[in-house]
Amino acid sequence: MIWQEDQNVWAWLPRLQAHRGYWVEGLPQNSIESIKGSYDEGYEICEFDVRLTGDGEAILFHDKRIDGKPVYRMNHEDIKKVAPAPRLEDLLIWFKDVHNFKLNIELKNDGVFNYRLEKAVCALIKKYNLESRVLVSSFNPLSLAKVKLLCPTVYRALLLSYERNHGNNFVVMSSVGNYLCHPHILHMRAEDFTKYANNYKALGKKIPIVLWTVNDLKIYSDQKNIIHGIISDEITPQIFSK
Repeated sequence: MIWQEDQNVWAWLPRLQAHRGYWVEGLPQNSIESIKGSYDEGYEICEFDVRLTGDGEAILFHDKRIDGKPVYRMNHEDIKKVAPAPRLEDLLIWFKDVHNFKLNIELKNDGVFNYRLEKAVCALIKKYNLESRVLVSSFNPLSLAKVKLLCPTVYRALLLSYERNHGNNFVVMSSVGNYLCHPHILHMRAEDFTKYANNYKALGKKIPIVLWTVNDLKIYSDQKNIIHGIISDEITPQIFSK
């Protein structure tokens, strides 16, 4: 079995996710303010990116580099001087007291043998007793395998794209790595899914498939017999429920 089938995940996972928070009105992406904004806007779950700094801080940040320097070689204090990059822990301190809201923590770790990010994130999840309120997603099946060991009850989502700039290779696109991490959910790039939708009909009956980044509600309407939901920059809960 390369996918972890769990009947409870279908009810647990909202169909609409905010992509990097609700930032369309000018808030920074991947900021605590934009994530709070998605909660205020009525989203039930928000996706965001996390990387590890050189001094071991898990921060909300998407890109590999800042001003040409790798994030993993920079200290958090130096990063804050040039870019907004809040600590994951500061977000979780707010989140632990919020109700009816979940988080999709996307791990940005391209390494094979370095699992400091996974250890840091799982330690924070456990510290604030959030195992039942978050899911962890990644393009890297080895990263998810480490999460499986450290936080076995946390839902895991494999991110899949056929783009080359995500470090895709045979292991990722063939799902061979899933034997190690057994993801509960597939988060797939919408453009790729649209091309190969017929290939995923059977899988869509076993596990939730979520498409990113979808800003046209018609894509969801056309594919909702196969997919479970979408991750969006612009589609609000009010639009989605119409």
